[in-house]
Amino acid sequence: MHTGAFLERNLRCLQPDIISQLYICSSCLRRRAFWTTASGARHKNRSLDVNPRSHPLKRYIASVTSVTAVNVTRTIPKHNRRLHEELTIFENKAATFANVSQVQLALRGVESDDPIIRVAVIGLNGLRGAKRLVGTVLADPLNTEQLWERHLKDEETIDTRALLVRYGEEYNFEQRHPLLRTLSIPSAILERHRIEILIHGFGQRQEDGGVTTDIASQDLLLPTLETPSSASGRIATVTYPVHKALVYGEDIEGILAMPSVVYSGNTEELGVLIKGAVNVRWESIGSGERPITLINLGQSEAAIASFRETLDNSIDYEHKWLASNVSSVSNFIISGTSSTDSSSLKPALRSLISSIAKDTSTAISDSKSDRLAFTAASTVPDSTRIPLSQALTRWAEGAHTELRDQLTFAFSGTTWRKLAWWKLLWRVDDVGFIASDILQRSFLANAEKELIWIDGRIQQAGLYPASTIPNGLAMRPASTVPKLGAKPPALKLGDVLSSSYSEQYQELKFDKPNRYVQQIGLTRVDLILSVPTLQALAQKLLLQSLSTTFLTTTLSSLLYISLSTTSIYEAGAIGILGLVWSARRLQRMWESAREAWVERVREEGRRTLGTVQASYEGNLREGGIALADQAAEEEEKIAEEAVARLRAILDSSYGNEKV
Repeated sequence: MHTGAFLERNLRCLQPDIISQLYICSSCLRRRAFWTTASGARHKNRSLDVNPRSHPLKRYIASVTSVTAVNVTRTIPKHNRRLHEELTIFENKAATFANVSQVQLALRGVESDDPIIRVAVIGLNGLRGAKRLVGTVLADPLNTEQLWERHLKDEETIDTRALLVRYGEEYNFEQRHPLLRTLSIPSAILERHRIEILIHGFGQRQEDGGVTTDIASQDLLLPTLETPSSASGRIATVTYPVHKALVYGEDIEGILAMPSVVYSGNTEELGVLIKGAVNVRWESIGSGERPITLINLGQSEAAIASFRETLDNSIDYEHKWLASNVSSVSNFIISGTSSTDSSSLKPALRSLISSIAKDTSTAISDSKSDRLAFTAASTVPDSTRIPLSQALTRWAEGAHTELRDQLTFAFSGTTWRKLAWWKLLWRVDDVGFIASDILQRSFLANAEKELIWIDGRIQQAGLYPASTIPNGLAMRPASTVPKLGAKPPALKLGDVLSSSYSEQYQELKFDKPNRYVQQIGLTRVDLILSVPTLQALAQKLLLQSLSTTFLTTTLSSLLYISLSTTSIYEAGAIGILGLVWSARRLQRMWESAREAWVERVREEGRRTLGTVQASYEGNLREGGIALADQAAEEEEKIAEEAVARLRAILDSSYGNEKV
């Protein structure tokens, strides 16, 4: 009898019982009871129990949470809760360095007592050989050839999407998904070991038809599924993580194209997760240890076919099957899929978590190396600093020599001697001009030009921070900075007739980034602004001297006129005394003022040179050093702590398990 007809007849017999036990939610029951009361006698004889607890079936259904509910609390095995919490924390704190899809695969495995292990069979030359290998491994010699076996042997040249083989009670082939196709088969191996196999073709998109051997383990444990994302033919990629990966190749080309990580994985922990297999046509392969597993698919298929013909071929089947070495591939696929007890992890899942922790540590180390390399590349080397430091030292020596020689020559020359005390009577108005001219010509004029050149070299070498690159030597008011295209501010009377030059100077704001290269000019301006004070002092002293002389002369004249006994010599002595005293006072005070001003000019020059040299030496010593990325360092530190905690929980709770 057909299975569908049998089920249909039984369902019809059970239909009254099913209808009587239908679940109706309490809200619907209340609304129905309300409308029943309002409708009157039509529902008098029908009573509906609005309490869902009155029926066991209804009570059970009411306690089930909807699969579409938001924020559903998953039922996690008690022995895996701590690991699940650490994995969740790890996913949040190390997401920058870890592959999130792999962590989510590990989380789904920890959430179950008996998780499904996903194995990828990656064909180096497309899907055909990999599908053939999977069909041979999953085939049951005790049964006749199944439909799904013929499906895996079919040669497909159009659809190159990956194929996911999983357990199903009946054969079913689903290909509506844009990323991969799903084949459900009633395989005893898949059911017993809870395995699903992803058949993926690696390298079929290479233009030269070959596959590079420079492939990382992440490329094998994270196969990339491709799908057209638009009508323009653009390809969208999605990673599909697996617990283990088997790389399949054929003949000598497959051995040469085998990724190098497969060879290194056999001697390290990675060998539990990745293995290579190459199909050859040799009749006798042998059982020696090799970096990759050599198999003979034709021999294994012949062994299965002979056993299916008659049980008398069991011995021949055994010989051929062992000689084909396909059992090694089968053992790798099912290895690590069974745990020792109900409270332990499956070795394949534990190996995946260990691999995630190891890869994350490697990513953190690479991030540190890249960050330090970038910092080192962004830092100006000593080979650039040393010549600039030597040039600055030579400049400082030359500037001090220039300051000494030029000022000595200027203050001992004829121009400065024009301001002698006895010449003030006709030179008092030239004090400001002569002093300003000496400062403009002799106060570190050449040193300032050389400093601009050295400053340019320092800027070119990158020893200035990005925020302190000189922008020019212009001065601008601190209060008002005119905008481009705006009218200039109206001139005020106080701007022209201000009596305090120093206050005006203090109101000027000089760009701080240029304070070193501008320091000499600023000091010169400061000294020039002190010249009016010197000129005012000269005028004051001259006026006092003339006033004293005039008063004593007037007194001597009055004495000579008023007193007849006073001779002209006696009266003139008083006038001469006043003249000598005023002249001596003018000489003493003016020469002292001149010497004090000259000493101030020399001292300001030495102080300015010392300040400029110290400032540039600080730039040469501390400038050009890339700042450490504090955010990246903190992120790496948090990720390292998450990796350490994850490894600690693996070692403490699952350390004795065999991987």
